[in-house]
Amino acid sequence: FLPAACKPCWDSTSETYLDPTYRAQPTREMSNVPLVVKLSVAATESVLMAAGVRDVLIPGTPLPLPGDDKLMLLWSSAMKRKQRIAAPVPPPQAFLAAMLGAFVLLSAAAKLAATFSHFEGTFLRRNLFLVFGCADLAIAALMHHHSAVVLEFTGAGLDNFVLLLMIEGVAFLLDAIFRPRKAKSA
Repeated sequence: FLPAACKPCWDSTSETYLDPTYRAQPTREMSNVPLVVKLSVAATESVLMAAGVRDVLIPGTPLPLPGDDKLMLLWSSAMKRKQRIAAPVPPPQAFLAAMLGAFVLLSAAAKLAATFSHFEGTFLRRNLFLVFGCADLAIAALMHHHSAVVLEFTGAGLDNFVLLLMIEGVAFLLDAIFRPRKAKSA
């Protein structure tokens, strides 16, 4: 038993489905993005947005994430008694960190918008999911390729980020490729 306002209005059996002048009111039921995609995007992009904000505002400052203090040594470090320690981030690296952070935030915002946006845009969302899935897997492969160097330099690996990006990328691609979609009436 649901009130009429809560029922999906783009149901192909309803009369409003065929009426091009009908403007549906968004409801929770209208979002067709599967829960597994929503959960993987929300988890992954929350972590990446925190890192992006950090890189824009305070580059080199570790977040309370496993190994992040060691990863920050990539931006700036010095040797002290045969041990790598954090050093102030020079302006050129701070600029690069801010640019990287801005692009991370842009990417995360686009993924969140595509995943949690209005119920319209079925095929646009499918295409964005294909792009995001391929990008996630490519970035994960790039991180994996360079993980030995990062591990040797910092003592921290990239495996957690690689895993997060692979899970999200696969979720995007599976949804884009295998979930049936119908064109909405004009």
